[in-house]
Amino acid sequence: MIEWVKRIAYTALAAYLLSFWVDPIVGSTTFDVTWPFYFLLLVPMFASLLPWYGLIGVVVFNFLAVLYVYHGSLLDWFGIWLEDLSGVLSGGLPEEAIFFSAMALIGVLFAILVGRTYPSYGFVLGMVVSTLGLMAYFDTWTLYDGESQIVLAILASLFLLFVTDLAKRPSKSLVRYVSIALLTTVILVLASISPTLDGDWSDRITTSFQNAVNEGQSSTGRVGYGVNDEQLGGPFEQDDGIVFIARGVPARYWRIEAKEIYTGKGWVESPVLDSEYNRGQLVDQDVDTTPEQALLRFDRRQTFVPYGGEYPQAAETESGTEFRVGSIEETFPNETIHIRPSGKIVFDNENQATPRTIQLRYSVPSFTEDQLNLNEPVTTLTDEEQQAYLQLPDTLPERVRDLAAEITADSETPYEHAQAVQAYFRSGDFEYNTEEVALPEGDTDYVDQFLFDTQLGYCDNFSTSAAVLLRANGVPTRWVKGFTMGDARGVIQGQTEHTVRNRHAHSWIEYFVEGAGWVPLEATISFSEANLLQIETESDAGSDPVSNDPQSSDDNAPTNRPQEDIAIDDVATGELPEQARNMPIWGWVLIVVGVAVLVWNRKAIERALMLQWWMRRPLSESSLVGMHRYLVKRLRAAGFKVDGRTPSELAKEVDAYYETEDMTRLTRLFEQTIYADQPPNSKYKEYWKIMIRRIMS
Repeated sequence: MIEWVKRIAYTALAAYLLSFWVDPIVGSTTFDVTWPFYFLLLVPMFASLLPWYGLIGVVVFNFLAVLYVYHGSLLDWFGIWLEDLSGVLSGGLPEEAIFFSAMALIGVLFAILVGRTYPSYGFVLGMVVSTLGLMAYFDTWTLYDGESQIVLAILASLFLLFVTDLAKRPSKSLVRYVSIALLTTVILVLASISPTLDGDWSDRITTSFQNAVNEGQSSTGRVGYGVNDEQLGGPFEQDDGIVFIARGVPARYWRIEAKEIYTGKGWVESPVLDSEYNRGQLVDQDVDTTPEQALLRFDRRQTFVPYGGEYPQAAETESGTEFRVGSIEETFPNETIHIRPSGKIVFDNENQATPRTIQLRYSVPSFTEDQLNLNEPVTTLTDEEQQAYLQLPDTLPERVRDLAAEITADSETPYEHAQAVQAYFRSGDFEYNTEEVALPEGDTDYVDQFLFDTQLGYCDNFSTSAAVLLRANGVPTRWVKGFTMGDARGVIQGQTEHTVRNRHAHSWIEYFVEGAGWVPLEATISFSEANLLQIETESDAGSDPVSNDPQSSDDNAPTNRPQEDIAIDDVATGELPEQARNMPIWGWVLIVVGVAVLVWNRKAIERALMLQWWMRRPLSESSLVGMHRYLVKRLRAAGFKVDGRTPSELAKEVDAYYETEDMTRLTRLFEQTIYADQPPNSKYKEYWKIMIRRIMS
């Protein structure tokens, strides 16, 4: 009875540890529910307590039952499964049906391992390492947040090791019970009272280009979206941490906010715009816009909402301003969300945090060439707004203004000014670099240093300098922060998805054209403007604006980005290299996992083979000698001193270590056959089997 209690506890703890796999793995997919995967992984674990035919029956019934409840039909599912399998065999990525089946197979695999190896330190250690490693990996590199689960997983691991130890080495001593109780108490107390270090698990997506600099450190910062831009400059490291996943829209830039005041070192918001700011539109009413919906998935709740065009919809109602964000049917009254003058969308809850999933509706502007070339006096912006968008610090060196006049000497319209500045950066004298970027010290102006001294930098250098040069020529301009398009994930459930990472954090500018509105400009060399600015040509007139999206056809995508910069702002096109089609990546993963499982369980495999071999052979004196030699060999491999000792001496040491008397009984039967010429006793096989399992566990 006690043995069964231990085994049930052992299996239950292993199943509980396996349950930590569901959230990180399924959370990285497009499945909206997790309950089917809990059933697929955990039910087989408990079924491992049954005989093998019971295990098979429960596993098959569980799979079909979960499938029917989830999908509503079995026949349709098998059709989908065959279709997915055909796609995978052709080199495509596995879809929903294949993933569903893969998770079921993982559950069966662990069920077999937990049932066949009980009790096994090797299995438990493998389970613990793989579970904690998987949680750490997904927490670091995906949207999964394991902060609240990691302590539970560690405690479950400790209890599983404790139960394993009890099952292998039974003892009436209370030392181990006291030890596990004390250890658990210490972990819980430390976890409860230890201070939470900001950014310990989440700093990968909240750091900024200049965070290290702002904190007075000389070390390199890390790329990502940050809120403090008062001091720009300095090198930074790349960061592949995921920020959000966008579904349902083509590749385009994601705007978060704009800043107006250039200080000579960086950017700050303008407080004068608080009361007068028009939150409605980015562009003039005559500019064509295309309605667009995007589903953004955040696993970590953020303090910003990126959007792909004009500000998401806001409408005046009897209850005030309602901002449509979140579920498409749900509206948030203005006491819970508002748009700052910078264009930044902020939730007015305690942490100003967004929901995990946001459905956005906004409009994407598409300018005509005539609208871009307008050259009318600015009358739409208020005097305060014009003053803010033309502001330059008094300390700006005069040579910057002279350079601005020189660059745009032949330009008349704001658009021509912008094109001249963009062409100046792409003339060949400037270099994109993230590692050797200077930090302006003392009275050195950030833009002046970049334009005349270093000509080496990244998006902040190019965008800030472009804004200053345009302002020096009288063109209202503002500095914009957000993200580029991200990495294409392919078509998921019929909709395009892009993964936006910290390394996609970016800055660009918007300049004002009367009659057109705010026009974006990509000033950074090696970055394409095709995903930021849409221009209608004469051939596009009368066509669907969406079809004018340069990203709707990869064939039309510009190729002005140098190859060496692809690693910096890599945007996958969805086209796989030819050699990658020969073996899908998941195939290599399965092979590696399969080999790892075989290596990890080599002792269990050898033990199973030896048991099968010797248990089936009739017990004779020669087979008994062979079995005993193999047993001694395994004892030597386990660290016992075998040579120069009598069988009885060895048996006493082994029994003392395992706290049993089986080795002594086995040795006595062996000696009766070898030295007393008695026929082999069938009990020898029973003790031999017990000892082999203990030694090779």
